[in-house]
Amino acid sequence: MEILRFEEAGSPTPRRKKSSRGLIIAGLVATLFGIGSAFASTSISINSGSAVGIGSGVSLVTACDTAITVAPHSEVVTGGASGPVFNTDNIALSNIDTATTNASTGLGCGGQYFDLQVFTGATTSALPYTCSQLNHVAGFNVTYTDGTIKNISATCASSIISFQIPTGIAAANPVFNVPFTSATLDISYITLVSRSS
Repeated sequence: MEILRFEEAGSPTPRRKKSSRGLIIAGLVATLFGIGSAFASTSISINSGSAVGIGSGVSLVTACDTAITVAPHSEVVTGGASGPVFNTDNIALSNIDTATTNASTGLGCGGQYFDLQVFTGATTSALPYTCSQLNHVAGFNVTYTDGTIKNISATCASSIISFQIPTGIAAANPVFNVPFTSATLDISYITLVSRSS
């Protein structure tokens, strides 16, 4: 008669079935593959195969300020016969020192003229867009906010958009918007030059 025998004693609680980790992982992989296949099965055509200029270089030759920000802005136009198209709707100029020119530092763009050109093509052979390609064949306005939206008369000659920064702007950092109407631009780089007259 054996009273105590511990080595063969069974566990008092019943054993649970272990969930199969392998089946759960396989299910997740199959689900992810199915979702990925659904998204990859649709092709999207934008700009009818034309290039979309996302990154643009900026060349500044402005004696009146050394820290101007130039930012092209695009919008997607839908509903056309050729499908969605990216249009450049404006180029925004900000961080401009709008004070009149300081005699000792030479900085201050108030009263100065800005000449802006938009180029397309490879850097070594880039050509500027003409005024007709930019849809600026007549006079137009550059806008900025100084409490209210104000207009500056602008012109385009050959390929150069020109306007004068007004003096006495009260806003701390007005953003000057050079508008474009239905301009599908493949922008390589932009130049901005300041001059006194």
